[in-house]
This record gives sequence, structure tokens and C-alpha cells, in this order.
Amino acid sequence: MAKKREFEGLVFVACMFIGGGLGLAFGRPDVGGAIGMGVGFLLMAMLRAKQVEATPITLSLPRSFGQIILLILGVLVTVSGACLLYNPDLLYPYVVGIGIIVVGLLILLGGLLGWRKKEE
Repeated sequence: MAKKREFEGLVFVACMFIGGGLGLAFGRPDVGGAIGMGVGFLLMAMLRAKQVEATPITLSLPRSFGQIILLILGVLVTVSGACLLYNPDLLYPYVVGIGIIVVGLLILLGGLLGWRKKEE
């Protein structure tokens, strides 16, 4: 019973903050907060009437997810380094650019090596 009450309370607080956030977006956080509280109370009453129970959510990611993230980070870091080299106003962009390119290539290499190990 305690978990059900906690779930209903979380729904209410979530509605209140969503309403307040929408109110801020439109320049009236007081109205948004009031609407969010109203919706939150309404949802709490509906959850109590229907006796909805909270169930845990499981999330599974593919095994190659880490390598894909490393590849994306490697590309971003390498492109950032190349962009720094493109603007040669001072000497330090060359040093920083080359360093960032090396780090990006190492990240790419780590992602590619991890990908090969997973496939074999």
C-alpha cells in the first residue's frame, strides 16, 4: 500500500512541475502551476479509483552501444580538432587542434577495436 501512495504522490508532483514549466514557457508560472496541480489531483483520484500499481521498467541496450557512443565521440572530437586547425590566428590552436585530433583518433580506435572483439 505504501508504494501505491508513493506512486500517486510522484504523479501529482510530476504534473505540478510540468504545469509550472509550461507556465514559465508562456510567461505565467502561477497559472501553469495551478493547472498542473489540478491535473495532478485528478490523476491521483483516477489512480486511486482504478487501483493502479506501479511496475518496474526494464531497459536493455545492445552490446555494441558503448562502441557506437565511442565512435560518435571520436568523430566529434576529431572534427573539433580539425575546426581548431582551420582558424590559425594563434599558435596554440595548432597544438590544441593536433592534441584533440589525436585524442579523437584514439577514441575512434578504441571504439573500432571494441566492435571487432564483440563480433568475433
